[in-house]
Amino acid sequence: MKNLYTFAIFALLLALGAQPMIAQMGHFPPDPMQLMFVSQPPGFARIGVPYVYTAIARSKDSSAVIRYMSDMRNPQGFSIDSVTGVVTWTPLSRGWYPIAILARSDKGELGVQRFAVTVTNGNGVVQGKVQDTTGTGIPHVVVEVVQASNIDPMHPGCFSFATRTDSIGNYRIANIEPGMYKVHAISPTPLYASQWYDGKATPDEANRITIPDSPSVTVANFTLRAGEMQLPHFAVSGTVTDTASNPIKNAFVGLVRSGFALNSNEGVEDFRNMFDNEGPDNEGPGMDFRMEGFSPHAFHSITDSLGHYSLKLPPGVYIAFAHAPGYAKEFYLHQSNMLTADKLSLTSDTTGIDFTLAQLPPVAYGTIQGAVLDTLKGIGVRSRVVAMRDRWTVVDPYPVCRSYTVDTDSLGAYTLDNLLPGAYIVFALPVGNYAPAFYTDDTTGTGWHKATRVLINGNTVSGINIYVREISHGLHGFTGISGTITLDAAPPFTAAGTMVYATANSAIAGYGIADPTGHYVIDGLAPGTYAVNADLPGTDAPQSGSATVSYSASGAPLRAVVNLTLSVTTGVADAGTTQPEAFSLAQNYPNPFNPSTVISYQLASAGRVDLRVFDVLGREVAVLVSGAQSSGTHSVNFNGSALASGVYLYRLSIGSTTITKKMLLMK
Repeated sequence: MKNLYTFAIFALLLALGAQPMIAQMGHFPPDPMQLMFVSQPPGFARIGVPYVYTAIARSKDSSAVIRYMSDMRNPQGFSIDSVTGVVTWTPLSRGWYPIAILARSDKGELGVQRFAVTVTNGNGVVQGKVQDTTGTGIPHVVVEVVQASNIDPMHPGCFSFATRTDSIGNYRIANIEPGMYKVHAISPTPLYASQWYDGKATPDEANRITIPDSPSVTVANFTLRAGEMQLPHFAVSGTVTDTASNPIKNAFVGLVRSGFALNSNEGVEDFRNMFDNEGPDNEGPGMDFRMEGFSPHAFHSITDSLGHYSLKLPPGVYIAFAHAPGYAKEFYLHQSNMLTADKLSLTSDTTGIDFTLAQLPPVAYGTIQGAVLDTLKGIGVRSRVVAMRDRWTVVDPYPVCRSYTVDTDSLGAYTLDNLLPGAYIVFALPVGNYAPAFYTDDTTGTGWHKATRVLINGNTVSGINIYVREISHGLHGFTGISGTITLDAAPPFTAAGTMVYATANSAIAGYGIADPTGHYVIDGLAPGTYAVNADLPGTDAPQSGSATVSYSASGAPLRAVVNLTLSVTTGVADAGTTQPEAFSLAQNYPNPFNPSTVISYQLASAGRVDLRVFDVLGREVAVLVSGAQSSGTHSVNFNGSALASGVYLYRLSIGSTTITKKMLLMK
């Protein structure tokens, strides 16, 4: 049975592409059932030259016998010796290849190491040191070398190479294609300011270096100055109250750097590359990607008995949110959707960052569970998952909690709970170089029109897996597209949260998210011609344009501007708080119940309401409601602790209309 259990779990990990938690999170110990890979695979290879790598996994039990195998989706010709871990592979063509290596011990431990290899035909070498202003080397800095010359504008693509500095700040990148390049040093923490070579804040100003097609070394050193964590911190404070202005004690308040929350690669800080090139072992800081985790980019507080909180933060742009048990989560200002949240620009001590949380109605809540998976490899992808209740094509009677946000675990699994009844579209915003996507039951969906609705009414729906695609490193550059998204409708409609994609040859090369003003930026593109598509729930078919971006003769990025207008869906069911269109009675939840259950109903108009409970002989056992009520959704709790087990009827009457349903008390 032990071996059967071990292989069953191993098969599950293969399906999910699991890897040791420490390799993904950095701040948490590995699962005791997982092996830890301690070897670092080379990120580059050459055509026709054997790739040299020996995988080494470690067990806490020194007597464990470890065996290795190659994932079936690895490139053609890739194999690994099951005993020694020696890889055999001679790449045949240029490209960017995802790899997964699997390990199992005779103690039941499991592990997966996943990485990517860029295959080129070049001989260039760049190396150097990243240090602080005192001359001390800085470890774990991501160094990216990006081609800085135009290729074919009709066929986007260029080479980019990335690695991390070692424990004393040194780095080396080999097998680079000859050409002109710009180099970027990206600090994984706010302790140091990221920088372009040589000492420049933007790629526009950065100096180019020429890398010849020879093993002679091109040197590019960096000196990073103190970053935001070493600058004066500002005080941020506010209160969390309910809608009746009562303070909420022990509410959770979070302020998270905007680029970290939204996986941005704008400006000097490139969070996508940080996530992609985090430490693969226990020696580095790794990157806790969670908004409520222990990242140096996330700051948290708990309110006191007066609902007050305070934080000390470095300057920057933040997304703020608050939540408490029994209340709807709120993003600043008064948003339930992370994608539409107002950004807080912190440049001084700031007060009055307040939150007003709406109490959740007493109805039957549901749950959505699933995973975010790589479309090609099937491995889990760490993501932020947003579930939006569809109020655009169906009537949504609930004015609160229209959107829910949760982070997956390190293997891409997620659970969205406490969901109000409704039809949900589920969206994944992966961290790293992946394109966002909606859940759909037939294909990878980047547009909300392709999204498959998930119906929730007190139930749990599992297996809602969202498939996402990697953004090829061959499409990375340092030019981009920006613009403004406008809507053909007046407020309360807003373009905030619009996803704008740049696509080349049907592959997403980059994306941006419109802010509350409708402005968006798609950064990190290689020269070429792109289709630009904008998509926002509640609007008609995605609108598109095109743009050609390139570099100047001196290597400066020549960006493009694309402005788009979206049309609000005709017959949108709910732009604000929509009243029910019918008189209805929901099935009680839970059912069967013991001893309490919740009965919900909707009133299309105000009137006298009568809600009573009867036994199967028609004898009245409870009067739950008797009197005038306003239109809208109502719920009432029924406690059957004084009754015997059995079937009961509950009857709702308004005017001359009556609805009766059954429920089962099971003690």
